[in-house]
Amino acid sequence: MFMMVTRKIIPVLILIFFSLEAYNQIGLGTVKGIDFYQKYNNPVDNIAHPGSGNTLLNFIWGPRVWLGGKDFSISLEAQVNLGISSLAIKDFKGLGAVSFPALLKINFKGLSGFYPGFADGFSFGVGMQWFKTELFYLSESYKNKGVKRKLNKTYIAQIDFGYGSFGSSGSIYIRYGKNFDTDASVFNLGLLVSINKLFIRKHKKYKKNRD
Repeated sequence: MFMMVTRKIIPVLILIFFSLEAYNQIGLGTVKGIDFYQKYNNPVDNIAHPGSGNTLLNFIWGPRVWLGGKDFSISLEAQVNLGISSLAIKDFKGLGAVSFPALLKINFKGLSGFYPGFADGFSFGVGMQWFKTELFYLSESYKNKGVKRKLNKTYIAQIDFGYGSFGSSGSIYIRYGKNFDTDASVFNLGLLVSINKLFIRKHKKYKKNRD
């Protein structure tokens, strides 16, 4: 059900993204942040515990593009999320996790990326996220038992709440994803900071010319 809804929403958002009027603004920039908590579940292999979690040393970075105006925008973003100390407490097999979320989002008010003041806002997005656990090390004992760790695909939904001003914004986000074919799942809770560098540059230029 979750995958079916996500697959239907993504084409609709893509259509909206490319059908917005030409007078709307285009923004280019980055998104970065940290996770307060992340949890990844591999497909069950009945050999080892499938989960890996982390509350420390989680770093996020990626490019982002916006299209829209001050009250509403559509954005595309891709991230690299590195969890350096991610591990399974129940049966330690190795260390580290990495994920690659790609999202199409609708953004409102302060999180639009174009708001010419200070305001709160929220975003909703859907997409896909790939992840791999035991990134830096998988013990020989578990390898010999047949445990393998590869990139797993999930279908994700995310919601953000935060504040923004003149192209910059900060938000708390919650993301959940699952692949019902494999039972792989993801959960991320963290802080994201988005910088619409193109809008900030244009605003500074406009302000300078006006003064």
